[in-house]
Amino acid sequence: MLIELYVGTLTRYYSEQWENTVTREGGSSPFTGPSSPNAVVDPVELQGVISDWREKASEKLKEHLPEPLAWQEGMLPPYEVANLTFTGYGGAIMFAAYTITGREPRPTTFQQTWNNDPAVDELMKSATNNSIWEVLNSTIWLPCNFNFGIGMKDPSGQPIRCSSIDMLWTSLQQLNESTWKASPERIAEWRRIEQTTDMTFDRQAQFGFSVFFTMCKLAREKRLPMKLHF
Repeated sequence: MLIELYVGTLTRYYSEQWENTVTREGGSSPFTGPSSPNAVVDPVELQGVISDWREKASEKLKEHLPEPLAWQEGMLPPYEVANLTFTGYGGAIMFAAYTITGREPRPTTFQQTWNNDPAVDELMKSATNNSIWEVLNSTIWLPCNFNFGIGMKDPSGQPIRCSSIDMLWTSLQQLNESTWKASPERIAEWRRIEQTTDMTFDRQAQFGFSVFFTMCKLAREKRLPMKLHF
């Protein structure tokens, strides 16, 4: 399963005018599967759709924002895509789950999936919300700061879980400080880890964490949204 992190404008994302693993392999669109016949992909029209959606999101979040949501939209800002991979994503969220819950023992070997993992299941079934888990377990992060994840619909009308770039950044720093205590430079180096089935779980988690960390850092610096693409 394809899982990537996209940093850039939502106009470009939903216009399908960007490259990723699918297009580099010959696909005509970065999205897999058939497109909706009613999908809006014209950038000019989309910019208006995104503007309306952002205004509604601001209204939904107004009690938690010092000012309305604002970032540069359109096709001019650059974008970046990172291949998080299915197992890299799994490593990152399982690492977070074991760190948050304190469950022992942690996995030691490569994990193909997080399905039925006890730490993940504990957080998914918990009656109380954990802010770090809510934020990491989102699908879109906006360039602002609120400390929770919230359900809403994306500009295409699909249900998503939304959080903020600033809170994701804080959460990633807290996870690192409570475990590896690695420098930003060291974390960035982990993106070069080659994923193999004989790697340790710690290395698997470090790769996924590094992709989250470096892409979140970019989104924070550029003040642009970040989208989990799968």
